[in-house]
Amino acid sequence: MKVKNGLIETKGVIKKIEKSLIPSVYILSIECDEVSIKLDLVKDLLIFDEGDKVAVTISQKRPVFNEGRDLVIWGYVLSKKKSLKSDKPSKLLISLWGYLLVLESLRSDVVDAFDYLDKVYLKLSKEV
Repeated sequence: MKVKNGLIETKGVIKKIEKSLIPSVYILSIECDEVSIKLDLVKDLLIFDEGDKVAVTISQKRPVFNEGRDLVIWGYVLSKKKSLKSDKPSKLLISLWGYLLVLESLRSDVVDAFDYLDKVYLKLSKEV
């Protein structure tokens, strides 16, 4: 996993896709090496299946992407919850036009990569 100011890049597997209580919304659970990701996604944007290997990029700069193959959404950093205990994960919450992206990690630099209300882009790409 690569983390620096304004950028997080990692690879993972979509472990679970489940229906939300909100109609036409699904919750994706993505497990990566040092971070777990939960993402609310409207049904029309769901282009992935359980078990798909994905590359995840969260950045302040608009990423280069393949239209129709990659998913790119932008939003704002809402909350940074740093854990005071080393065995409890810190959380980064990002609003993607009302849909939530939650990153949990034991690495504190994940939360420190962005500031409150930073505009960020999420890019999900299937690994081939």
